[in-house]
Amino acid sequence: MKAVYENNRAYNILVRYVRWSFRRMFHSVSYVGLDNVPSDAAVIFSPNHVNTLLDALAVLSAQKTPVVFAARADLFKKPALARALNFLKIMPIYRIRDGADSLSGNDATFQTAVQTLKTGLPFCIFPEGRHSQEPGLLPLRKGIARIALKAAEDVDKPVVIVPVGLVYEDYTDFRTNLKINIGEPMPVWTPEDDELQETDEESEERKHSRKLLQRLTEKMQALIARHPRDKFARDTTLVKILRLPMVPFAGLLMLPGIGVFNIFKNKIADRAFLNSIRYVACYLINPLIWLLLGLIALIVMLCVPVGLPLWLRIVLPFVPLILSPFAPEIWYGAVRQKR
Repeated sequence: MKAVYENNRAYNILVRYVRWSFRRMFHSVSYVGLDNVPSDAAVIFSPNHVNTLLDALAVLSAQKTPVVFAARADLFKKPALARALNFLKIMPIYRIRDGADSLSGNDATFQTAVQTLKTGLPFCIFPEGRHSQEPGLLPLRKGIARIALKAAEDVDKPVVIVPVGLVYEDYTDFRTNLKINIGEPMPVWTPEDDELQETDEESEERKHSRKLLQRLTEKMQALIARHPRDKFARDTTLVKILRLPMVPFAGLLMLPGIGVFNIFKNKIADRAFLNSIRYVACYLINPLIWLLLGLIALIVMLCVPVGLPLWLRIVLPFVPLILSPFAPEIWYGAVRQKR
């Protein structure tokens, strides 16, 4: 199994589709502060966590390079899922709720994070440690500070933390609006931190970590605050009229995805997972179902004589597959307008 930070051609192809489809599931995605991500430093992204999988995709969509993510370690218990997550450049991070004995596994995780930064890839960790839709920011955990401090010692270029504020118009609904605020890079070391050198090593690390988290908390809180002047985009009357004839066909193409979504949505108590399940159902599982149906239809059309040219018999079965990635924005865009 390749290291999580190693180059992978299959991943590079998949990530292009993921970025494209992620943007299409929103009415608009606005990026503020993209220039704040330095090209000459090791970057640790620090976003707030409100919308499970989509938060990670929001950070990924703002970057042209791959991003390595940290996720809760219990997701890696099954070997097959662990391999899939490794392919997607996601590595485990252990929390106290996983058991005190498991925390020693973070030594390898922190070393992998540092190696990721050495290769030039950004590393992303959700410093709150869990998702929450409550207003404001949860207390930040020490993991991001420990990784940043270790990287500052081992990486031969400046290490910065880039705070990210994700502001969703509605975190449970499709075709709404998302604003991604990228803050100014925050150096791990500041001049005033030199005063900590006078204390013993354990106290120095603890105090430095606390000050680092205090500065990061202030910056993140400013990025997630909603302002009265924020205006979310809406469909124009012309768009609604042009979309109307396409809605029935889009609904037909969406049937497999909607079916998969409905199967799982009633089993999920946490509503924060709804849009993540909807994204996977509509943009990943739905096209795979149409691919399978297309292959079956292709075999039938090649075996059963029909009065169509050969090229048309080959192309027609895959028309729904080609159009299915566009169906969610048409269908959910129309459905949302009726609410």
